[in-house]
Amino acid sequence: MNNWNLIRAAGIGAYLMLWGSVTWGLISSTEIVRWKATKATSIALHQAFSTSGLLLLGTHLYFLLKDKFLPFTWLDLVVPMRSAYRPIGVTLGIGAMFMTLLGVLSTSWGRRLIGTKWWRRSHALSIPAFALALVHGLMAGSDTKRPAMWWMYVFTACVVLFLLLVRAFTAVERRKRAAEPAAEPAAEPAVKMK
Repeated sequence: MNNWNLIRAAGIGAYLMLWGSVTWGLISSTEIVRWKATKATSIALHQAFSTSGLLLLGTHLYFLLKDKFLPFTWLDLVVPMRSAYRPIGVTLGIGAMFMTLLGVLSTSWGRRLIGTKWWRRSHALSIPAFALALVHGLMAGSDTKRPAMWWMYVFTACVVLFLLLVRAFTAVERRKRAAEPAAEPAAEPAVKMK
């Protein structure tokens, strides 16, 4: 029973870290609030969420492999529709895992190698990865019927949906600001020498 608690806790934690990473990424890039963290702080927080999520995901997978009650093999955890336990829900989790791995590994840690164009494209996988993780939790999670879990899923989905709508409605304004030339600093007044 203790193993099952670790599986559940790590899975929920990984989901919440993915939500935190997606949410912070949308907030920091959309200018939805007047307060702004420094760029370095914003990136560090975003990467902390992502890295913590990956560690919790690894913990979730490890304890699934160790579980005696509902045994999983490595193939069950990486091959879609192979699991005997809720195959559709598990398959959605596999998709979320691969998208998250691709998004984090290729963007957060390999951004300089792939360039800005591909960075933007691969970083956009975080939204479908979040959606797949959400549906995975709803379909394969053993706690989904508990009111607290159900409302946690509703709340996190609504926050991401709201931020995506804000981002969509402010896209034109962001493009205009990006296209404007940077203002030149005002010239300093000449100092007269005596």
